[in-house]
Amino acid sequence: MKRNLSVFGLLLIIAIIVSNSCKKEDLVAPEIYLLGVGGQLLGNTDQDTTVLLFTQYTDPGVNVEDNVSKPEDIAVTDDIEDVLKVTDDGYLRKVEDAVITYTATDEALNEKKRCRNVSIRNISEPFAEVYMTERTALFVDDEITYNSTVSVDGRIPGRLSFPKVYFHTDEGEIVYFKLAADLYSTEFSTEFSDVIAYMGTASDKETPFFKDMTYAEGMEAATNFNLLKISAQTFTDVLGNHYIISGVSDPDNVNLPYSRIEYLSGTKTVKKIILELNVTKEGEYTDRVTEVYVPQ
Repeated sequence: MKRNLSVFGLLLIIAIIVSNSCKKEDLVAPEIYLLGVGGQLLGNTDQDTTVLLFTQYTDPGVNVEDNVSKPEDIAVTDDIEDVLKVTDDGYLRKVEDAVITYTATDEALNEKKRCRNVSIRNISEPFAEVYMTERTALFVDDEITYNSTVSVDGRIPGRLSFPKVYFHTDEGEIVYFKLAADLYSTEFSTEFSDVIAYMGTASDKETPFFKDMTYAEGMEAATNFNLLKISAQTFTDVLGNHYIISGVSDPDNVNLPYSRIEYLSGTKTVKKIILELNVTKEGEYTDRVTEVYVPQ
C-alpha cells in the first residue's frame, strides 16, 4: 500500500511539472481605458481634456484589465507631475497643450501605454481673435485702420495681449506697442494681484473666483465681463523714444476703467472692444487715443 502511495505521489508531481511546462507564456499586455470626470469610459474621440489656467487639475484616472493578471495586480503609473506645471498651491500656471502618459504593467511585466491630451486655456479666451482695428488720436495720424490679432496671456488669467496699440509712423518708422489688458469687474477683486491680476474674489485677491469651474463654465463666466483694466506700461520704440501708455479711468472713480467690451444686444457675442488710452512720450503728455476692435 505504501508503495502504491509513493508511486501515486510521484506521478502527481510529474503531472504538475508537465502541466506547468505546458502553460503558455503570458505575452499579452494589459488594456488601459481612459475615464472621464464622471468616471465613465471615454471613447477614442473623447480623450482630450480642456481645463482653465489657474485651476487645480484632478485626473479622472484609468481602468485596466488583463488576460491573466487581476486589475489590482496591475501596476499603473503616470507622469502628471512631470508634464503639468503648477504653482506651490497646485494651480496650473501655464497655457499649454500637455500629454499625460499612463503605463500599465502586468505580473508578467508586459507593458501598455495610453495618453491623455490636456489643453490648458486662459479664461480670457473668448476675446482672443482677429479684429479690424480703428484708431483715432488727438495728435498722431488722425485716423488709421488695420488688422490686429488679440491673444491671451500665457500665465496671467483674465489677461489679453493687444499687439499693435498706438500704431503709427514716426520719422518714416512704423511704431506700435504690445499692450496688456485685464478683465475687470467690481463683482470680483478690485485689487491687483501680480499672479492673477483681477481674477480673485472680493474677499481674497489671490484666489481665482473660477477655481472650481470647468472650462465651459469659465468661458461662460468670462462673457459676463465688460470692463478692461489697463495699468501703466513702459515701452521704447525703434527710434529710442520712451513711452508710457495707460488706460483712462473715470475721473470720479479711478477704479472704473473706460476701456470696455460691448456685446450684441441680448447676447454674449462680442460686438467690439474699445481701448481708451493716455500716451506720454519722454515724460510729457502726448496723446489721447481711442482704439475700436471689431471681430472679423
